[in-house]
Amino acid sequence: MGQHLPLHTLSGDGEGKILSGQASKKVSDINVSLQADIECWLEEHRALTSEIRLQLTSMHHMVILNITALGTITSLVLSNVGELGFLLLIIPILSSIIGIIAYFHSRRMSQIGHYIEQEITPKLVNLTGDSKVMGWESYIRGEEHKRNKFARWFSMSGAMLLTFILPNILALIFASFVPQKGLVAGTAWCVLWVVGLVLTIILVSLFIVERKFWFGKENS
Repeated sequence: MGQHLPLHTLSGDGEGKILSGQASKKVSDINVSLQADIECWLEEHRALTSEIRLQLTSMHHMVILNITALGTITSLVLSNVGELGFLLLIIPILSSIIGIIAYFHSRRMSQIGHYIEQEITPKLVNLTGDSKVMGWESYIRGEEHKRNKFARWFSMSGAMLLTFILPNILALIFASFVPQKGLVAGTAWCVLWVVGLVLTIILVSLFIVERKFWFGKENS
């Protein structure tokens, strides 16, 4: 009766076929594992870009809400400055609160963008061996770096500056010269003015810290 020979006793073509089969299986296992890793990072990238879109939509809603509120309050004040001048005090309070919410949406998007740039992109480049695997995002970053620092700063911060901070400052200045009549006067007027000023200072502080933080990362 014949016997099955152990693997190490085979020679010639038989041994070559067995070893070739084992090598092919290992390569196949490696390819499957590599593909799984790539798909895992791509899935995270898709989830994060989806979150960026949600955050951006929410921030746009905040901007539109603030512009609508500013237009409505300004129209009412202009229609009767003597009786409705106190409404100017609402602007820095309301606008600061909306601005702070918009700031956190903006910060979240910046954090996600930097995570994609510093973590996901290098991993995908390493796994695929293709330096252009995230070509569009690399192109956008390259174009941004070609612009001067002020242009980049204004593109990131202009909406917050013009929509939230500047109206607050103007409202506080004009409110200081409006006669204290109507529903709010005296102590109540002063309290609202101070609250608006404090909230505006908080918003400006967040604005400055955010820009220093991200430009510091760019320059590092």
